[in-house]
Amino acid sequence: MTGTAQRLALIGGGGFSKEIAEIARALGHTVEDTYSTAPEVQVGRYRGYLDALLADRAEYDGVVLAVGGVSRRAIRARAELIAWLDRHGLPCPALVSPRAIVSPDVAIGDGAFVAHGVIVNADARLGRFCVLNSAAIVGHDTVVGDNTTISPGAFVGGRCTIGADSLVGPLAKILQGLTLGQGVTVGMGCNVLRALPDNATIWPRADIVAPAPKPA
Repeated sequence: MTGTAQRLALIGGGGFSKEIAEIARALGHTVEDTYSTAPEVQVGRYRGYLDALLADRAEYDGVVLAVGGVSRRAIRARAELIAWLDRHGLPCPALVSPRAIVSPDVAIGDGAFVAHGVIVNADARLGRFCVLNSAAIVGHDTVVGDNTTISPGAFVGGRCTIGADSLVGPLAKILQGLTLGQGVTVGMGCNVLRALPDNATIWPRADIVAPAPKPA
């Protein structure tokens, strides 16, 4: 969350960048340039990729990571980009939608993104570059780790801890007081009722599909 208007560059040209840009502009920032692996970008002008961003860095007040964390592969890609941003000392402001409800005592790390309709309750802590997507709910005293994505409509109960580089899928629910390790993946619609170790993956049974019968 920033108090003054800034000129921001985006890394990542897919659909998620449109959500990022919309909220950045609603906060008064200017977003005109995208740096991506491909020139077909959703927001503004394509300016090249990381080497080009380094060359252009003086043009911007900050950089926003606009690569969505929709899978383990995407989470790893985000982690590599975060490491690159840190190595080069590029400032990355947090962006919080004006249509989110965030308690004033919530701690928000650099590069975090909070979308429309999100609710974050008292004394929660949001890690660096975490993503809370549309209508997610995070309970009081919960810790969301660095580069963790809480997907649209997910619910995380109070006093939970979710480790870094994790993914909580759309409409998933996590019981209050649980600890989920680093690199955890919670599938869409899952109900998590117990602690999960590092790198655990859970999917709802409804997602287990039997092979189609062979033709007679």
